[in-house]
Amino acid sequence: MIGVFHLLAQALAGFAGAMLLPAAIALATGERHSAAVFLVVAGLIGFLAGAAHFALRGRRRNLDRVAGYVLVVAIWVVPPLLAAIPIMRIADVGYVTALFEAVSGYTTTGASALKAIAPLGFSGIFFRAELQWIGGLITLLTVVAIISPSGLGGIPRVPIGTSVDSRFNRLGDTLRRVTIAYMTITVACAGFLLATDIPPFDAVCLALSTVSTGGFMPMEGNLSAYDSSFAEVIIAVFMLIGATSIIWHRMVLEGRWSMAAKHRESYWMIGMALLATLLYTVAFAVGRSDAPAFSFFDSLRDGFVSGASLVSTTGFEAHTGGIAALPLPIVLLFAVIGGCALSTAGGIKYYRIGGMLTLSLQELRRLVYPHSIRTARLGSAFYDIAQMKSIWSSIIVGLFVIMAATLLIAASEPNFDGALTAAIAAFSNMGPLYSTDWPAPDVWPAYADFSVFAKLVMIVTMVLGRIEVLVLLGALNIAYWRS
Repeated sequence: MIGVFHLLAQALAGFAGAMLLPAAIALATGERHSAAVFLVVAGLIGFLAGAAHFALRGRRRNLDRVAGYVLVVAIWVVPPLLAAIPIMRIADVGYVTALFEAVSGYTTTGASALKAIAPLGFSGIFFRAELQWIGGLITLLTVVAIISPSGLGGIPRVPIGTSVDSRFNRLGDTLRRVTIAYMTITVACAGFLLATDIPPFDAVCLALSTVSTGGFMPMEGNLSAYDSSFAEVIIAVFMLIGATSIIWHRMVLEGRWSMAAKHRESYWMIGMALLATLLYTVAFAVGRSDAPAFSFFDSLRDGFVSGASLVSTTGFEAHTGGIAALPLPIVLLFAVIGGCALSTAGGIKYYRIGGMLTLSLQELRRLVYPHSIRTARLGSAFYDIAQMKSIWSSIIVGLFVIMAATLLIAASEPNFDGALTAAIAAFSNMGPLYSTDWPAPDVWPAYADFSVFAKLVMIVTMVLGRIEVLVLLGALNIAYWRS
């Protein structure tokens, strides 16, 4: 377990360094109290990380499979516990509310338990966006470096290529490769947004949220407040980029077109985004047909933003209640499926849905040709029996988490439909899914009005939706710890 503590210490050191950015913004904008809070917390985290690093220096740092699962759990649990401290102090709220906000940002959920974000100031708003960006990066790293190579949950074994032999050192090489690609996409998104009429601060925060497929806005309201069609289209495009596979991105950038063409999962995700765009466009056009300033182009643009936001589990809205333009069951189905396996999007993932459909079609063929032998694959992805068992296990456990979260939230909140929507929003990491304007018979309480118990259930569900529940079960392997 020395390797786990060493890597966790390095992650906390980076986390402490990340707090220096909002501290600098606080100093530049005259938010002295916020600057002091960020500097003190960053100093304490940095001290603990440095002490752990020097204490473990020179020790052998192995990282077997179960230790990797423990690292994933630790890396998703510890940082939000620390990130909640500055939010609590700056926004002057209770620790549970601050933890809800920190976990929501870190898991790229985008659900806010604050009644208003104005008390956060520029530094706090940037910190929320930065938390989402860091969470998106951690999502890619944990999936590519640990979950994918182990094949847990049926995730395809397609790690980033590297010549490093040691698994411990391979994590560092993967970190470098993934971080460079992730930062490049973020800089490109920020550059395009800076070319629009959006204020520079908002453009940077939106880029951090968009690429990570998070849902936090740097202001109260939605994208229509910026009155920029170009910016909305840019955000929609980069939401789709964030929700497609990072392996597919690499194939395209390296010009491996034949392999990229066979990577069907990303195309399925884009196709479903176009389908959602069509449905939203029709819904908006019908709803606005009697308006004096009706424009089909506006409906198409808003439909594209809403479709990309829904399928990528981001949660940005082109206008108030945009996501709720479609019936609730359809929206929940899109949200539960989510995006691609090796992406920052939440949900069950299209790779698993593709495996289930492929196996079902194969069984249907056997009704006609009982003794036929055909390989089960979706494009370039092959599915074997062990992988399908893992996929089914992952889906069943995920649905059980949603069911349990729904019942627990419904125990303290009055509306069952609202509890189900909140549970799916938390598990699929799409917080704004619940807080949009749904036509409900009873008023759904806002996240800020949730009871402490309901907030804790949401916190746990958000984390479980990110780390893959089977990873947690693997980390809690009793036989491993006994040995």
